[in-house]
Amino acid sequence: MSERPLCEVADVVRTHGKQFVEEYRHLLDSGHLRALHAIENCRTAILGGNLSACDRCGHRVNSYNSCRNRHCPKCQAAAREKWLAGRTGELLPVPYFHVVFTLPHLLAPLALQNKRVLYGILFRAVSETLLEVAADPRHLGADIGFLSVLHTWGQNLSQNPHS
Repeated sequence: MSERPLCEVADVVRTHGKQFVEEYRHLLDSGHLRALHAIENCRTAILGGNLSACDRCGHRVNSYNSCRNRHCPKCQAAAREKWLAGRTGELLPVPYFHVVFTLPHLLAPLALQNKRVLYGILFRAVSETLLEVAADPRHLGADIGFLSVLHTWGQNLSQNPHS
């Protein structure tokens, strides 16, 4: 069994969630609030669980139920790994490149208030840039295909919109 990390997203939500919601409630919808609540309670006694006991030595272990929220990092880790394994079989035998386009830090607050507009602009800029640069004979001189994914937070849990 793997050891629990020193700090998990749920720990951050439990410690700072109420203050975060108070400060940013005007930017949060019911889906955000449900996800925060689910992550906060995931695999705790609040959601119930099972008690397993060894018939020989009597050792007991609590196994708490998961929230099963699609935004919960604990619940979706196995689903993510399964999805990624499935995608590996779909890859063509060609080179792949990972390219990141990040919104300037100053636009991050604006993106929170105008998600559809700003993220739409970001995706159009990404698409147009990749197609134009790849088509240029000085670079690749080819028509390309690509997949773009929006990430709104960085690994350090700060707002960092990028594709």
